[in-house]
Amino acid sequence: MSVMSLPRSKPLLALLAAGRDWLHADAPVIAHVLKVLFACLLAAWVSLMLELDQPRTAMMTVTIVLMPRSGMVFAKSYYRLLGTLVGVFVSFVFVGLFAQERILFLVCMAIWIGICTAGSMIYRNFQSYAFVLAGYTLCIVGLPATVNPAHAFDIGVSRVTEIMIGLVCAALVSDLILPQRMWDTILDSVRRCYGDFSDMLRLTRLDSGGETFQPAFMRFIGDVFSLESYRESAMLENDDSRAYRLILGRLNAEFIEVSTSFHAFERLMRRQQKNNRPEVVAALQRIYEPLRGAMSLEGRSARTEEEAVVIENQMTAFCADFDRAVAAARQQLPPDAHMPGFETGVDLLRRLSDELRVYTTTYASLAKTRATTREQILEGEPPRLKMHFDPLAVALAGARGALALAIMATFWIALDWRSGLEAITIGVVASTLFASRPSPARTVWYFMIGALIGTIFGYLTNFMFLPRAQGFEMLALAVAPAILIASWVTTHAKYATIGSGIFIVSLSHLGFNHAYNADPVAFVNDAIALLIAVLLASVMYRLIDLGSSDWLRQRTARALRRLVVSACRDTLALRRIHLESGARDLVQRSGSANRLAEPQDRVVIEWLFSVLEIGNAVILLREQMRESDATLPREPLAAVLEAVARLHEKPSHENRLAAIAEIRRAFHALDDAEPRDAAHGRLMTTLHFIDSALSDEKSILTGTPAPTGENA
Repeated sequence: MSVMSLPRSKPLLALLAAGRDWLHADAPVIAHVLKVLFACLLAAWVSLMLELDQPRTAMMTVTIVLMPRSGMVFAKSYYRLLGTLVGVFVSFVFVGLFAQERILFLVCMAIWIGICTAGSMIYRNFQSYAFVLAGYTLCIVGLPATVNPAHAFDIGVSRVTEIMIGLVCAALVSDLILPQRMWDTILDSVRRCYGDFSDMLRLTRLDSGGETFQPAFMRFIGDVFSLESYRESAMLENDDSRAYRLILGRLNAEFIEVSTSFHAFERLMRRQQKNNRPEVVAALQRIYEPLRGAMSLEGRSARTEEEAVVIENQMTAFCADFDRAVAAARQQLPPDAHMPGFETGVDLLRRLSDELRVYTTTYASLAKTRATTREQILEGEPPRLKMHFDPLAVALAGARGALALAIMATFWIALDWRSGLEAITIGVVASTLFASRPSPARTVWYFMIGALIGTIFGYLTNFMFLPRAQGFEMLALAVAPAILIASWVTTHAKYATIGSGIFIVSLSHLGFNHAYNADPVAFVNDAIALLIAVLLASVMYRLIDLGSSDWLRQRTARALRRLVVSACRDTLALRRIHLESGARDLVQRSGSANRLAEPQDRVVIEWLFSVLEIGNAVILLREQMRESDATLPREPLAAVLEAVARLHEKPSHENRLAAIAEIRRAFHALDDAEPRDAAHGRLMTTLHFIDSALSDEKSILTGTPAPTGENA
């Protein structure tokens, strides 16, 4: 009987596996779509019961803030409320000052929009969104008040009330109905980052001469800032997410350091291979192979933090045995081997191993007891990722937002445009909401597609469904199709902007308040005005393109080089985490990280690699100078720092040769100096690493081949 039942059990097992896959992949999407619909209808019902002017504002608020994870909903709701309150307050001030002077009102409004757009470019994530809200809330509240100043306060209070209803409905539905916690997303992201990096360590052959790390490194840049965004969102969610916030920040900082160290080691191995030093490459590979094994668990990477505990023990054993492995590899080197290259590689491998052990220990601590984790949390706040941005790019983004408003306002006044208020509002929304995106022009194009679809849904809802609706139940059926389709589209990352366009346009055209009021002529005029406004925003993004402009790429490269100049000259040496996070932030904001296929953007990426490589070496050199014996010569080392700073201030063939010459003079001065202790050896290997980086013919700093020498 049991044998006969085996074939029948296979379809059942397949069905169960398919069910698990559905629960993991599709069920959360369906749940999110239904939650958006329910929260929208709840917000509309409450608004109608309170007889508010525009229930659609509450519904639109729900669709904007109701994200899949509860922590994101709370964070976005908080910043939306903050931005709205600031925008309403500024509206009251401007209306009070310029109620009878529409031109002055619009001029001040344009300045405010420019300031808010610039702020959205400076800050990240939901803080950026708060600036956007503070900007276009002035349009929503202030512009209608210019037509009827006596109702300014009523309009402001109504909008704040409607938005508050939307925020409360979204938060309640998100947290009470099938909640999806931010902590789950954070844990998945941490596992993916650790697993991807471990896979790269295991699978990359550094003695093959190929360069395979670059695409993965760029993906890690996005992972770093995504995890930082998730961490900030988790602050408002629950006790577990808040309790682990500090340890997650430290984990992110350690991930930045370990990925940069591996990048430096990979570049060194590539240069040794290119310089025809296979014996050095083979010796370093012999040390690296046990490291790959220590990061593996039965031939694969750790999948969970529990398995990372095993990797932690293996990495601890590897680090304890590191010196013996180095001694064995050194003995196998031929007498004529290039020892500076080997010693530099050993130093980088030692740093990489220590950082991997610390990173693995921090990750594995997530599997340990809550008490142990709390003790680790109390060790201290991890360094925050500082913001770095181009002031000119920020100013241009602000000017773009102000100019879009000025153009639309000019048409409104000159033509006495009936739908001018609608056009200005949507134009400002489109001009500010996508300003911080890597490719805003493409994003606005997707938004335009969504706007066209939303216009169709708005027409069908207003003139075919709502006139036949009797009671709230029928009203819910009338508005449900647009909400369901738009929310489903937003769950697909590639088309999320299309879904946002459907939401904003279809809901903004809803023709009911506390009573049905839909005018076909007004609808058509408003739809045309809306599409014209979005088209204008698209044109403005293309005219003032902050992503694909060559001169802005050059400014990004210059800002990256200034980080190295600061590391060389500042009184207090630039901390490594600040250098690395600053460099990644500049590239992330420029959008080059998302356009690796473009030759112009690859130049920016090459500058990123060069700055991380040389900047970290300079910081290490300054730390070693501070810790070394006072009798060692300091003037040659100071000359090296100044030469490297001049090279990054003004890259040229002459300055590169001068920097290489200073490095080699310092190398010879140290070679003749006493005492020859461990600090002396570390200074020598750091100088050699900087020398090899500057002498690399494929480096972005290299205009022509560098001179050859014994330390190259």
